[in-house]
Amino acid sequence: MIGMRRPGHIAISVVFAVLLLLGEYWLLQNNARQRHTERLRLWGAYSLNTLNLRMQSALDFAVILARTPRDSASPTADILPQVSAAVAANTLFDGVALVQEVSDRQRPAFEVRQNHPIQTLQNHHSSVSPQKSYYYPVIDYMPDDANSFARGLDLGAASGWNAKFTQAENTTKPVLAAYREPDAASSRIDVLVAMPQDHRYLLLNLSQERLLDIPLPNGDAFLHNMRLIAWEKDNNDRPLLLLDSHPNLAAPTEAPVASLSSKLGGMEILLGTYSLNDNVTIGDSPLAILWLSAAGALLLLALLSRLAYRNDALQAQSAQQNTQLAQNNQILRQQITERMHSEQARTESEMRQRAILEASSDAIILIDHNGIITNANPAAARLAEQSAESLTLLPVGVLFSELYDSNRQYNFQAIASNFEGMPFEAQLICSSTRKLPVELSLSRVVLPDDMFFMAVFRNISVRKEQEAALIRLKNSLAEQVEMQSRQLAALLDASPLAMAYIVDRHLKQVNHAFLELFDCDESTAISFTTRQFYLSDEQYERTGRQLYHLLNEGKVLTTELQLQTGSGNLIWCRLHGKALNPSVPGLGSIWLYQDFSSERAAEDALRAAKELAEDTSRSKTEFLANMSHELRTPMHAILGFAEMGQSRAEQAQQEKIRLYFERILSSGNRLLSLLNDLLDLAKMEVGRMEYHLEENDLEPQLRETCEELGSQAEIHGIHITLDCQPTPLFAQFDALRISQVMRNLLSNAIKFSAQGGGIEISARILSGTPHPLVQVSVSDHGPGIPHTELESIFEKFIQSSSTKTGAGGTGLGLAICREIIHAHQGKIWAENATTGGAIFCFTLPQRARQHSSEDRQHGTQTTTG
Repeated sequence: MIGMRRPGHIAISVVFAVLLLLGEYWLLQNNARQRHTERLRLWGAYSLNTLNLRMQSALDFAVILARTPRDSASPTADILPQVSAAVAANTLFDGVALVQEVSDRQRPAFEVRQNHPIQTLQNHHSSVSPQKSYYYPVIDYMPDDANSFARGLDLGAASGWNAKFTQAENTTKPVLAAYREPDAASSRIDVLVAMPQDHRYLLLNLSQERLLDIPLPNGDAFLHNMRLIAWEKDNNDRPLLLLDSHPNLAAPTEAPVASLSSKLGGMEILLGTYSLNDNVTIGDSPLAILWLSAAGALLLLALLSRLAYRNDALQAQSAQQNTQLAQNNQILRQQITERMHSEQARTESEMRQRAILEASSDAIILIDHNGIITNANPAAARLAEQSAESLTLLPVGVLFSELYDSNRQYNFQAIASNFEGMPFEAQLICSSTRKLPVELSLSRVVLPDDMFFMAVFRNISVRKEQEAALIRLKNSLAEQVEMQSRQLAALLDASPLAMAYIVDRHLKQVNHAFLELFDCDESTAISFTTRQFYLSDEQYERTGRQLYHLLNEGKVLTTELQLQTGSGNLIWCRLHGKALNPSVPGLGSIWLYQDFSSERAAEDALRAAKELAEDTSRSKTEFLANMSHELRTPMHAILGFAEMGQSRAEQAQQEKIRLYFERILSSGNRLLSLLNDLLDLAKMEVGRMEYHLEENDLEPQLRETCEELGSQAEIHGIHITLDCQPTPLFAQFDALRISQVMRNLLSNAIKFSAQGGGIEISARILSGTPHPLVQVSVSDHGPGIPHTELESIFEKFIQSSSTKTGAGGTGLGLAICREIIHAHQGKIWAENATTGGAIFCFTLPQRARQHSSEDRQHGTQTTTG
């Protein structure tokens, strides 16, 4: 019976041992899979956080770069090389561009300044940009490679980019902008940041390859084990793929191992990692445990086989041993589980610490409160030219003498307190003979149970070399500029012509001839715009549009402009201009100014004299035509009535004969008056008119003239009124000539007055004049005199346009009146009344006074009675 039970016990034991080994293998396999999944999750979270930190670092770097103070007078072309040099030191970027906001009104000036039109890109072909309110053209891009934008390309024409520029301008924060061509494998990601107090933007192109180059703490390559994908979360219609570490693979369908949602640069970004290797293998330690268990199981089978041949008394002892062995296995499993948990916790702690140290491209060392280095990342070891292990437990003073007190008066915490929170330049001691300049930032980290310091430093030797090179280049350029400036100044000062060196329509250098020509000081000219010498903004803008594009073609320009000096005087200038280098408009141009105002004035005077001669010729022609008519009319009347009187002397009645003689007498008097006017005018022109000036009462002379022409006025129903105040009104005048003036003025007033109108004659003493004067006025209610003819009607041979309508006249009467009044040292003029009609006024002195230069100019001869 016992012999039959032994094989069954053995078989059951074998089956039990196999099942136990299979169960243990399953547990180990499942544990390995869980550890693999957890490791992938930790690696994915580490990778996503590292990528997020790198993108945030790129945004912060763009802000620092945009807000770095620069010389505001530097041309735009000088800024980009400096920015590009700084960007080249940062491995996260492939290139940098400078973009400017240009309004539609500023577009012509911008295109002239850039010597290139604003363009848009459509279907991989560039064309001139259509008219818009605002443009965002690229001024320049460095380096010039396949990722660069063309100069003048309007980035605002791309979909969504206008909003990005507006967001960057309004928030003054960096903005992420992504764009993907329809046939492109990946998107282009740029950092857009507005430059302070300027309508310009920096555009930094992020390098996707460097963003995704994330080494894992275990030394594996990230791209080999996992796949990282980033989408723009805001794009609801079609999520825009921003980053993909394996763009050639199909889109993943499973859930990500780790995910992260972040808002960077105004863009909602969703990041996820996916496993590329699902093969899970059991580690060496679990396999060793499994083989140990198998060996134990074999040993157990051997013991069972051995005990099977023993007696039944030993079966109880064997069962007890089996129970004890099971307990031992359970304890062993618990120990294995605890060991795995401890190892996992230690691994997570190490990964977090390594993530902090290795995520940054800057060198980082951790220092305890005594100044001893406790940890250093690979970047710090590379800069110190030592291994990270060799730096551990060394005093920080062996690397930085600034953090070491040779007198031992202060401990490390007291020294560190002087440098906390502010970056400073220090010397990293790499060896006894070599020191490396670095920028060091020291921060205090306080934990619940510990306190230490973190030192972040970066190599600035390249920057130092660049700064030294820039200083040398600046000094060299300054010397060249100084030499060229002296040469140009000597050339300008030696020239008798006004010369100026102008850059972007601003005066950079002028000579003494220029300052004298434009009556200005050097302090008000140098560095100021040339707008101050133009008459208006319209002339300034028009001249710029007409001339400056020709300068860029290398032509020598010559033009004539009317400009104004600093004192406001207007001058005519002949300008000659030539660009220093037409291919580089920023170098400016040289201009020569030649004042030809006198030539222009002479031309204008010759033109005016020609016009005056032509007018005089026309006036004399009209005068001769009128005079021939005026002389012929009374002559025909005299001859006609004389012939009639001769033929009818015997048959005509006495009354008829008397009428004939009256008509002959009237026509003879008319003819005599015309001849007298001609003779008087001739005498006045040769200065042989004689005047008998004496003090007389003016009122009788005026009344006599009114009575003499009263019958003529009554024929037309015109009423003449005389108002003379005071009476008697004495003045110094020639009674005959003043009567001639009054008859001329009154007869003209009768001619131009309407039927039934009135004429007012007044005489008054003027007050408030240097010499006592008497003013006589003759007012009518006729059509008046055109405003443009108030002066010309007193010229010889000139008639008013009203006279030419039918009133007749030779055009000599008012000219003779003016000569007579001027000979009396008086003044005569005409004006229009507010109620209608014309007013002729003249003045006479009350007492004789010394002859004026005007009298001598007219050649008058006066005698006193």
